[in-house]
Amino acid sequence: MTIGVFSVIQDGMYIRRTTIKSKKDGETYFTHRLVESVRVGNKVKQRTIINLGKNFPFPREQWPDIACRVEGIINGQSSLFKLPEKIEQAAQHYAAQIIQTRSSQNNNTDKNDSIDAPDYRLIDIDSLELSALRAGF
Repeated sequence: MTIGVFSVIQDGMYIRRTTIKSKKDGETYFTHRLVESVRVGNKVKQRTIINLGKNFPFPREQWPDIACRVEGIINGQSSLFKLPEKIEQAAQHYAAQIIQTRSSQNNNTDKNDSIDAPDYRLIDIDSLELSALRAGF
């Protein structure tokens, strides 16, 4: 049961700290999640990408750097600025987990059912032909 939420918003991904009340003993604790905003129709919803756990070791000031770097790694982008080694290692670790999870999910679902999966195709550029467009206004 979620009873409180704190988040640091980054463009697409961000880290959310959520207060959880244990069903077992009623004790409350915090958990950290890497979340992304996804547009579904006219609404924007948040989707948890990976649970970072209750022992997430980074202070709030570093959350945007980690989230941004994980998103960059997943999208194949290099970092423009050198980040501290601890943040880079954590981002690489979380990105690897996400990529592995998404890869196994894509392998377990039918290609037509996977809306979020990118559709990559190889095209031989030399085989393309330019055709003239007709201007029939």
